[in-house]
Amino acid sequence: MVKKNIAALLFFLATTSAAQSEQVKVVEGFELDRYLGKWYEIARLDHRFERGMSHVTAEYSMRDDGQQRVENKHDTA
Repeated sequence: MVKKNIAALLFFLATTSAAQSEQVKVVEGFELDRYLGKWYEIARLDHRFERGMSHVTAEYSMRDDGQQRVENKHDTA
């Protein structure tokens, strides 16, 4: 349940406007490894570019160069 709630929060933060991103503070001591893996969407804001999507997932992993990789997938209704 915690993973699902965090996934919803991460999705919300990723979809907010760029103007709001200037107000966001970096979290100290964030443990990225705890959030790696597949996450399932349980809710979303009603954006026109997401209408008709179902079974939405995001899979977070590490690349060989140390950066994060995100692979988003969905089915269409």
